[in-house]
Amino acid sequence: MFYTLNTFDRLFKELANENKTYTYTATSNEFDVEVLEDGKQKVTINTLGHNPKNIQVDVTEDKINITASKEEGSSRFVKNIDLTLTVGTDYDGTKSEAKFENGLLTLLVDKKNERKSRTLKISY
Repeated sequence: MFYTLNTFDRLFKELANENKTYTYTATSNEFDVEVLEDGKQKVTINTLGHNPKNIQVDVTEDKINITASKEEGSSRFVKNIDLTLTVGTDYDGTKSEAKFENGLLTLLVDKKNERKSRTLKISY
């Protein structure tokens, strides 16, 4: 393959950038998604090396954003975390619970409440 100087420069800048934002909708090495028997989604995120006090989880109905900055003096293997997870149309991110244990952040995302339809009376 033929690479130009600009291609190498761009590739190097992309590889050196630790503050990338990743959007996932499937399983990766950094987290795992499992659907439990009760219908909830269980999302397990590797946060090894991070203090749970410094992990921030922001939620909306359709997305969950997890951020954590590498602390000074941490191992070189600890990286900044900036994950945006799409929960899917049947789930509500605002109905989530978070638990930190043994370097893993576990989120339980509940299903949306199905709104029952009703018949409207027409006034005339």
